[in-house]
Amino acid sequence: MKKILMILALAIIAAPCVSTPAMTVVQKDMGYISVNATESREIAPNTANITFSVHTTDVDSKRAAERNSQITSKVIAALKQELASDKKSDIQTRNYNLTPNYRYSKNSDDRTIKNYTAINSIVVKTSDTSMVSKLIDIAIKNNVSNVSGVSMTLEDQDQFASELSNAALAKAKALANSNAAALKQKVTGIKSLRVNVYQQGANGVRLYKSAALGAAPADNAAATPIEAGKVQLNATVDAEFYVK
Repeated sequence: MKKILMILALAIIAAPCVSTPAMTVVQKDMGYISVNATESREIAPNTANITFSVHTTDVDSKRAAERNSQITSKVIAALKQELASDKKSDIQTRNYNLTPNYRYSKNSDDRTIKNYTAINSIVVKTSDTSMVSKLIDIAIKNNVSNVSGVSMTLEDQDQFASELSNAALAKAKALANSNAAALKQKVTGIKSLRVNVYQQGANGVRLYKSAALGAAPADNAAATPIEAGKVQLNATVDAEFYVK
């Protein structure tokens, strides 16, 4: 029994000394070049976003809120009626605020509440950019206080993005091959690659404030002018290519 235990002990001690095949991976250093390429295209926007706001002020906070609610509901109803044919349209209310306005004493830091102002923002989205002028005029006619912004965007851009990124990648590869050839080298692979596709806003979109427009437009008045412009879609490629 002691001999068996001794043999086992010797086997355990000897085990770490047994040599095993080792694999060594040697990677040859290769040079690389960095290139940047961009492709751009101007495309007509297919979505418009308009932001309206309703401001009401009263010495009584409840009346300020109620009056705001009445005007906001009227504006939304009129806009929905105009947008009934646009199945992709959307109307949301955002950033509701009811805040006190203070009157300050000239001779001290004392203050008293003068009145209250309620502000409610309405964001309208439409896939018919030709309706923007009419929507603005309808909102103003229904006593909206401000038209604070109009933005034109391109939705469902995947098809254009794919085409542009492929063109930018081809340009980057051609540039890498050209640079490598000038150095009497050849491109052998890709070290790193980064592709970014993004939009730049439409040119020519104007911003409005109803205070600057004066009274609500008459029924026979000319529509508020809006120039949609073009959305610029860009694809940029930053790449590093191995050369040897």
